[in-house]
Amino acid sequence: MTYVFKGGLERPGKMTRILGPWVLLSLNESHIEFQMRFRWLARLAGPWRIERSAIRRVYLGRLNVLTPAQVNFLAEENMPWTFLARTPQAVLDAAEKLGYPVRPEAPDSTA
Repeated sequence: MTYVFKGGLERPGKMTRILGPWVLLSLNESHIEFQMRFRWLARLAGPWRIERSAIRRVYLGRLNVLTPAQVNFLAEENMPWTFLARTPQAVLDAAEKLGYPVRPEAPDSTA
């Protein structure tokens, strides 16, 4: 089963931040994939794919008045891929149904 959500994206270690509903997040049992919604944009950036085995934790980002709700996918490089979602709880629920390691809170800095 595959779940698809529209939102934005922040890539780890890059100065890339795509606001608005320009990115599709596809969640399935084997991997997650971020891709641009429109073909003409897809020629410029993406797609980005992360295997499920590389994802250590999925959690909500800090809530802030200036930014949309964030769902973070913490990968092996210890830097989160941040999906900017309108319905972050739906993204977390879908990830949990697919067996991803979902934690409702952000990881502590000692882990």
